[in-house]
Amino acid sequence: MSDESSNGKPVSNDASALMERRLKRERNAREQAESLLREKTQSLYATLQESQQAQKDLELALWASQESFWSWEAQSDIMEIRSFSLHSQSVSTWSGTLIQLLERVHEDDLEGLQFHWTMALHGNRDRVEFSFRLMLEKSYQWVRLRGRVLERGSAGEALHIVGTTKDITQQRKAEQSFHLMASAFASSREPMLVLSPDLVITECNDAFIHLLGMSVKEQCVGLDFNQIFIAEKVDKAQLAIDKQVRFESKIKNQSGEMKVVDISVALFETYQQTSSYLIATMRDISDRKRNEAKLRQLALHDELTGLSNRNSLRESISALVKKVQPFSLVFIDLDGFKAVNDNAGHERGDAELQRMGALLTGMFGPIGEVGRWGGDEFIAVVPNQNIEDIAERSQELISQIEEDAIVVKGTELRLSASIGIAEFPEHSSNIEGLVQCADAAMYRAKELGKGQTFVYEPGLYESMTQQVSMVNDLRKAVENHLLDFYIQGKYDLNGVLKGGEVLCRWISGLHGVVSPAVFIPIAEEHKLDSAIGLQALEAACDYISIMESQQGEAIPLSVNISANQMLDPEFPDQAASICLDNNISPEFIELELTESVFIRDEKSALRALNTLRESGFRLSLDDFGSGFSSLSYLRSFQFEVVKVDKSLIQGIHQDSKANALFNGLIAMLKSLQIDVVAEGVELESYLPFMEQADIKLMQGFYFDKPMPYDQFLARHTTEPNR
Repeated sequence: MSDESSNGKPVSNDASALMERRLKRERNAREQAESLLREKTQSLYATLQESQQAQKDLELALWASQESFWSWEAQSDIMEIRSFSLHSQSVSTWSGTLIQLLERVHEDDLEGLQFHWTMALHGNRDRVEFSFRLMLEKSYQWVRLRGRVLERGSAGEALHIVGTTKDITQQRKAEQSFHLMASAFASSREPMLVLSPDLVITECNDAFIHLLGMSVKEQCVGLDFNQIFIAEKVDKAQLAIDKQVRFESKIKNQSGEMKVVDISVALFETYQQTSSYLIATMRDISDRKRNEAKLRQLALHDELTGLSNRNSLRESISALVKKVQPFSLVFIDLDGFKAVNDNAGHERGDAELQRMGALLTGMFGPIGEVGRWGGDEFIAVVPNQNIEDIAERSQELISQIEEDAIVVKGTELRLSASIGIAEFPEHSSNIEGLVQCADAAMYRAKELGKGQTFVYEPGLYESMTQQVSMVNDLRKAVENHLLDFYIQGKYDLNGVLKGGEVLCRWISGLHGVVSPAVFIPIAEEHKLDSAIGLQALEAACDYISIMESQQGEAIPLSVNISANQMLDPEFPDQAASICLDNNISPEFIELELTESVFIRDEKSALRALNTLRESGFRLSLDDFGSGFSSLSYLRSFQFEVVKVDKSLIQGIHQDSKANALFNGLIAMLKSLQIDVVAEGVELESYLPFMEQADIKLMQGFYFDKPMPYDQFLARHTTEPNR
């Protein structure tokens, strides 16, 4: 069966089938093409998406690294700089010509930037990298520019360059700080080191090399830091806890010289504590330590003798007291040192103090500590020794001190010592009390005749305290003119009053009637004797004035003058002034002095005596015949009067030898045309012997005792003769 075609012709079944197959193929081809197109389109879209994501990732990477993208094309001479942020829509772009860019560059960096750019444009260098300062907003910031040439022309000129830029201002500041620190490390005058955690030296500066006496750094690097110290070392455990340690130690340099150093070691950890290192600083304190040692030597030792001084002795005593360790305190005071110092000079005095220090060290140094307490006072601190042995050593020390004679102008002077010993804790349980006990024992030794040793006895300090109270009371009495001045007459063989002696008496509100034998030595020791002498002279002038006004005539009065006062250069003028103020002729005043003034300073004494004689005063040598009387004094100076000591008069009526000695002495004095006064005439039985010796004046209890002036005046007004 056949069909008809459109033109009326029949179509066969085969042709129809062919057409259907063709149409089907075309449809399949179209569907395949559409499918392929769709796949390609999807692939292109995916590729585009990937490209955009890569670009976004690149932008994020640039943002994260704080870098910006730039590009330059030769055709337009435009440089474009794009900065990215976390969000793609926040992109900032700057574009401009190279001229416009260069206008923003710091003038100091222009030349370098131009050089690098020129090398990229016309040279064989494809890479560009340079750091420079660029004006951003109102200040210059450091910028690092990196890039690469992408395309060059036929002549090799760059046509297209791209790259990145980054603000490195903070980095440059950090680098600058690092360089400054490195420079400070290298140039520091103090030794500095960098150490590894196990204390190995990894870096050091020149000051450290110099400290060790090395020649190059390589000799120091690699050394164990702790091994260079001789004394204290770094405590690693403590360093780990405190992160820093400081201590003093010693090192020996290459030449063998010992150095004392102050060391500080600090632990530093890197970012996130991934590693650590140590910085050690050192300071040479050798000079400071030497100075400290010298200062301590000066602070604890006496400069003259080299012995321990008071501070050092107190430290030693305090340590023994704190441990309750028994010990003896030996207190030594030199006798006669002032006479040596005054007559032989301070240099000789210093030499004697040094000799004393050597003797004391030899005697007590091996068993205790010795030192100079002050002036001519010394102390020995002797633990765990028998008191009898210490006393024996003390007496031996006195003998050694007395061995040397000091000859000054023909006079022989000898030092001695008075020594007091106190024991801890028997006599006192504290430093002050123990020193006071030893001091009191020493003064007791002086009272017993000097050159002796005395061990403290209970109650002695209280007695000495009373003496101190007496000194203070006496000082107040002298300052307030509260002393009394009595008169004792001088008589001839017929009992006729021919003169008198002014004698000081003290009635204390605290101590009652105090004997002159007690308070006069105290006054001399504490330099109150000069004031007492002047007051006695004023009293004598006052008494003479009263006698003249009441009786029409006066008797001469004698006044005792101490050696201290006689050697005072101002005394002759003071004495003359007192007489002048009271309208009394110096001829009525007789000044009595003892031979001790010549021992102190013979030349000054003679000068003072001549001045006083020229002023009109009569001069008398008192206590002649006692102590160490020397006839040379009578030859050196012509005294008008000599008072024979009562020790030569006692017993002359019973002892032929005493009488012969007395008569011989009087005959000698008369041959020198010196008037003689015999003192101590207490018995009537003495009078025939006085007459036999042709004594003109006598003084003693047989005639009268010292009495207040009003009583003396009343008695001799009613009884002019005995």
